[in-house]
Amino acid sequence: MKDVALLADLVAYVASSVRKAVAGLSREELTWQPDAEGNSIGIIVWHFSRWLDVLTVRVYGGRPALEEQWFKRGWAQKTGYDPRGMGYLGLGALTGYTWAEVVAVPFLEADDLLMYLDQVSEALRQHLLWLPEGALDRPAPGLQDGRTLYQRTRSILAGCFGHLGEIEALEAMQKRAKERGAR
Repeated sequence: MKDVALLADLVAYVASSVRKAVAGLSREELTWQPDAEGNSIGIIVWHFSRWLDVLTVRVYGGRPALEEQWFKRGWAQKTGYDPRGMGYLGLGALTGYTWAEVVAVPFLEADDLLMYLDQVSEALRQHLLWLPEGALDRPAPGLQDGRTLYQRTRSILAGCFGHLGEIEALEAMQKRAKERGAR
């Protein structure tokens, strides 16, 4: 298996795993927080979906934010939310947000969250499969810090898998909280 095919498979795998964990969750389950400033499942899924979107368009392609799925597929218009200029490097992917900025991220139902995740993961997967041999060893054109496409991709995918574990932990915490409340 080529390196790009392996990464494309990992993108599909994390999206599929999140789909299984999140499909059918209620608004209450998506917004539940373990404490007043803890991330909810909904915000976690939006966060790493945004990173996949940013990775594909701005990091890999060096293209403007308006070419991200968030804008091209009408999510910004539908929600009235434009994340550009916020957080780490102004990328609008939740990293580096203040708590007030986190709270301003719009709620998306499970189906919408998963639709956005599917759109961004498929765009990244296709982009990876179109890369020529050796492209992953080149500097990322969108962020001029000397890190290669592979290093950027590895970092973001590792974060996605970490967040998948976070989602599973939050689901277990919710279940225990409900059981304690039922007693």
